[in-house]
Amino acid sequence: MQLKLAVLLLIAVTALLHVAAVIPQSRVINCCTQVSNKVHAGLLRRVKSFQVQDDQICNIKAVMLHIAHRKLCMYPNNALLKKWMARHMKKEIHWRR
Repeated sequence: MQLKLAVLLLIAVTALLHVAAVIPQSRVINCCTQVSNKVHAGLLRRVKSFQVQDDQICNIKAVMLHIAHRKLCMYPNNALLKKWMARHMKKEIHWRR
């Protein structure tokens, strides 16, 4: 009786591993939880890319600035940031949503 149970468990685990291998890896959602309103031109010159965080997926609206190996979360209604984003969206440089 224990042998049947062990074989059944082994079959179930094998089937589960096969199903897990077929499922595509989901994207990890990285959300800003706090935003800063302090933006200056020197910071914006170092931005490699940016993306707008939607509050439907994450809890707050934010703009993620990617600088070197860091991510900074900024308040999206900052006047300087909005002007900078408008200029860079026209150029279509590193715009990701």
